[in-house]
Amino acid sequence: MTGENEFEQLDCSAVLADVWLLLDSECDEHSRARIERHLEDCGACFEAYGIEEKIKGLIGRKCGGEHAPAGLRERLSIEIRRTVILTETELVSDRESDD
Repeated sequence: MTGENEFEQLDCSAVLADVWLLLDSECDEHSRARIERHLEDCGACFEAYGIEEKIKGLIGRKCGGEHAPAGLRERLSIEIRRTVILTETELVSDRESDD
């Protein structure tokens, strides 16, 4: 990794922490390029990446066809709205008590 500034250099722990983002295509192009460059240069990280890739594929094959119960989405939506309302209510109460 000669010629790269300190910001561009990635240590192995950073690469392994972000490998799932790369596998899920959830990182930006710049980050993806930096991670891939590191994987090309570091055999240990490349091996770990390969293992993670195989695990992701296995999970997809074994769990990909399962569907959540029909009412789960609705219950989750209700719970999220309830949490947001409670949080907003708490914020309003806190502001009123500060005044």
